[in-house]
Amino acid sequence: MMGRARRWTARRSPLVVLLFTPLVTAPISAVLVFGFSETIDAGVLGLPRFREEGPFPATNFYFDFWPTWLLLIGPGFLNLLVALWLFQRNGYVRVAAALALVVAAIRIFVVPVLYFSFGQSDIISHDGGRLMRMEVENTGFLLGRAPTPEIARLQLLVNVWLHGAYAWGATIALAGLFNLLMDRIWPGLKPPRKREPGEPRSWGGFLEGR
Repeated sequence: MMGRARRWTARRSPLVVLLFTPLVTAPISAVLVFGFSETIDAGVLGLPRFREEGPFPATNFYFDFWPTWLLLIGPGFLNLLVALWLFQRNGYVRVAAALALVVAAIRIFVVPVLYFSFGQSDIISHDGGRLMRMEVENTGFLLGRAPTPEIARLQLLVNVWLHGAYAWGATIALAGLFNLLMDRIWPGLKPPRKREPGEPRSWGGFLEGR
C-alpha cells in the first residue's frame, strides 16, 4: 500500500494537487452547510432581526459559531493529504510538500479568519457563547425576494469561497514558479527526473522516468 502511494505521489506535484482539491472540497462544504447548519431565531435570542442603517437595509441571520465553523473548514482538511509527499525519498519533492502543507494550512485556518474580519459576517458573544451573524441585504441580485436562511447560507459559502480564491491564486503562482525558485535557491536538490532539453519549467519534473 505504501509503495503504491509513493509511486502515485512521485508522478504528481503536491502543489498541482492543491489546485484541484477545491473541486472536491467546495461541493462537500456546500452539502454540509445546507444540510446541517441551523439558524437561531433572533427573537428568542433577543437580538436585532433587521439592520436599518446604511444605504441598504438587511436581515440578520444567526448561526451557532463553532458548529458552522467546523462545517466550513472541515472539508479543507483534505488539503492536508499533501503531507503524503513528505514520505518521498527525494528532497526536492519533500520541499514542495512542505510548501504545499503551509498553503493547505493557510486555506484551512487563515482564509476563514480573513473572511470574518472583512466579510459580511460578524462573530458576536451572547450569553457566554459565540454566534455568527450573517447580514443579507434586502436588495441586490435577489431583488424582490425576501431574505431566507437558504440565501444566508449561500451568501456565507460564496463569500468564503471568494476569499479562498486568493489562496488558490497564490497556489497557481507557487506551482508555476517552484522549479525556477529551486534552481536559484537550492540548486543542489533535483527533481525525480531531469527536464528534457527544451522542456518548459513546469511540474513535469515530478514525472518518473519510464
